Amino acid sequence: MTDTPDTLADLLDRANHDPDTGLRAALDSVQGQPHPRVAAIAAHLSAAKRDLWTRIAAATGTPVPPDDAGLSRLGDWEVGAAQALPAHTLTLTVPTADPDAAGGEPPMTVAALIRLNASLTGSRAAQIRRLAQQPRLA
Repeated sequence: MTDTPDTLADLLDRANHDPDTGLRAALDSVQGQPHPRVAAIAAHLSAAKRDLWTRIAAATGTPVPPDDAGLSRLGDWEVGAAQALPAHTLTLTVPTADPDAAGGEPPMTVAALIRLNASLTGSRAAQIRRLAQQPRLA
């Protein structure tokens, strides 16, 4: 399947909003005193999404994520941002954030970074769901 702004937006929408496996559902499953790792995972994911979209914005000339957006709002924003990308920008190469620290990580296309973001979102949502199921002892 060829990547298009719509298919990538749909991928992000599922990763963020699927009622069974999405990030929002995972965050909503946390009840009472959350496991301390939940906050760390959410903070890491938020920073990773901001970094990725800031790099995409620099490569494509599109808007950066809003500074005041929390993780849920950031998930909503990125779906719209992916859908609004001009199709020709999906094949643009985005340089690594810090080439000296990348350890040989190759630059990736905009589409590949968005797919990576969706994968990271899904794996972090799974981690949060697992942690939410663990009993917390005070």
